[in-house]
Amino acid sequence: MRDSTQFGRMLVLLVSCIVGLGVSLEAASQPEKIRAGENYYSDALGEATNQGMVRAPGQDKNYEEVYQFYTYYEFVYDEEERVVLFREYKRGEVIQAEKYSYGDAGALKKRVVSRPGEEDEVTLVEAIESKPSPEQRSH
Repeated sequence: MRDSTQFGRMLVLLVSCIVGLGVSLEAASQPEKIRAGENYYSDALGEATNQGMVRAPGQDKNYEEVYQFYTYYEFVYDEEERVVLFREYKRGEVIQAEKYSYGDAGALKKRVVSRPGEEDEVTLVEAIESKPSPEQRSH
């Protein structure tokens, strides 16, 4: 009986450590303190946000750490801590830039993708909040 109680406690401790590690890794993907207009760098990308269109950084690193890599990424945030500019670099050259505009409700409104030598690709995003629900359409 005593062995099973100790085993249960150890199992709970182990699970707590694993969960805590997962939370800390997730938190490490964004800078500790985001300052609007400053440049943040990463050598990895996280899951896309805001309808899957806005790039998200992997772990934040300083410029010297990422410049050594063949491919790295730059992020600039606004006052609301939303990404407003994303740049992808290969060997120190910008190969793609994405600018994001947001509506009053905070949802993505516009995405502009620029690549050297190509015409800009503009995507206007219809606000999800403004779409009527099926119940609203039937009334």
